[in-house]
Amino acid sequence: MRAEATRLLDLEADLRRAILADAFEPWFQPIVDLATGAVVGHEALLRWNHDLQGPLPPAEFIGVGEDSGLIEQVDWLVYRRAFEWMTRHREGYVSINVSPRHFHSENFADRLLQMLDDSGAEPSRLRIEITEVALLDDAPRALRMLRTLRERGIYALLDDFGTGFSALSYLHRFPIHALKIDQSFVAGLGDDLHPESLALVRAILALAGTLGIDTIGEGVETEAQAAILRQLGCTMGQGFLFGRPMPAPAADRRGVA
Repeated sequence: MRAEATRLLDLEADLRRAILADAFEPWFQPIVDLATGAVVGHEALLRWNHDLQGPLPPAEFIGVGEDSGLIEQVDWLVYRRAFEWMTRHREGYVSINVSPRHFHSENFADRLLQMLDDSGAEPSRLRIEITEVALLDDAPRALRMLRTLRERGIYALLDDFGTGFSALSYLHRFPIHALKIDQSFVAGLGDDLHPESLALVRAILALAGTLGIDTIGEGVETEAQAAILRQLGCTMGQGFLFGRPMPAPAADRRGVA
């Protein structure tokens, strides 16, 4: 326990130094139209350019970042870089992940819009990815923020859909543009050992269709998974089958239809 506590303290100290050094950047993973295979957008995924360990994914440090509150500062650094990339890569949309902690701040929407305006990026090409927790913590505040952003053309995507317990009661209240079907369900498609995955995905797609909400299958790794999603009516897909996350210079070379 002492060793783990020391490791976490060291990681938090490293995180603080990395913020001062602006050592974070977005890597971009394509989102495709399942019907045509065309790239319609990218998700900006956080990476920490660690001095010793190289690029680190969020799983390596997100817990410490959330617990310490530092993740908010990290996010703003990454948002700025993502918006700069949007001004160079002028086709398709870019989605950014928004921590539930941002929804505790009354000025989050205004600050995000100001940063967009300062960068010259088009608000209508931005999507924000949120989880159910962000909606549950303070529903009235979350609704105000989402409506403010929606007025400027910024749509909200509900991430990891199906893993929570209350999304159904909130879908009709919040301006949600698309559901991202959690990769744990997509992974079981076409697998005889996990027939429940097919049933769950079919139910999610039926619900989304009834509400007029778009759908994105996450973690698509095989042609069989993509085919099943397409047959069930899922509109978009994201995963290693279509492309791995890449830093901005490499993502610049990947076309968008």
